[in-house]
Amino acid sequence: MASLTIISTLLAPVFLVALYWWFGRRQNPVSVSLPARAFAPVGVPLGVFLHPGHSWAGLNISGEMRLGVDELLTQALGGVDRVDLPAVGTRVERGKPAITLWRHGRALPVLSPVSGTVVDVNRCLERSSMAIENDPYGSGWLAAVMPSDQRQAVSDLRVGTDAVRWLRRETQRFVDFVAGRATPGLVGVVLADGAHPVVGAAASLDDGGWQQFTREFVDRTEN
Repeated sequence: MASLTIISTLLAPVFLVALYWWFGRRQNPVSVSLPARAFAPVGVPLGVFLHPGHSWAGLNISGEMRLGVDELLTQALGGVDRVDLPAVGTRVERGKPAITLWRHGRALPVLSPVSGTVVDVNRCLERSSMAIENDPYGSGWLAAVMPSDQRQAVSDLRVGTDAVRWLRRETQRFVDFVAGRATPGLVGVVLADGAHPVVGAAASLDDGGWQQFTREFVDRTEN
């Protein structure tokens, strides 16, 4: 009995310290924030045609065209939570919404860069949409369309060095856009080639900023 009393006496302070630590953690939880990542340099593979709304089209050997979104858009979002794909057989029109990306509960339309009929969609994205961010021009493709007029399908779209130069100008325009939103940290890194926005900067905007981002960078038909 005496030994139990001694053990209890010795363990009591340890128990009180543990209890104090546990309640302290409950009242003041420790948050761990990941370091911000700057935009990686943007590029466009050969044979990929860019639309002004930051979607792209790439011709397959079968005559179909795969559609997706470019690197500026994927880095601006910082990931995609869900994608709503069109049904096979759906008619899509160039410059009109064809697909919807979701980020933090907000929808972003993807304009079709070509007119035609959807013949396939990337069902893998329904299970995991990570490929859209990790490989936007490859495994992150969204849908395949058989164009109405193959000769006119990519007319006026940007390709090659013209596409790369345009995308870099658009990235600088995005830098200026987020800088004007007065939200600290959205433009976070200055590298040798200029200021780079933070990955996910668009997703960090308030609702008004998100709507303006959609109007200025996505829902547009002019070059």
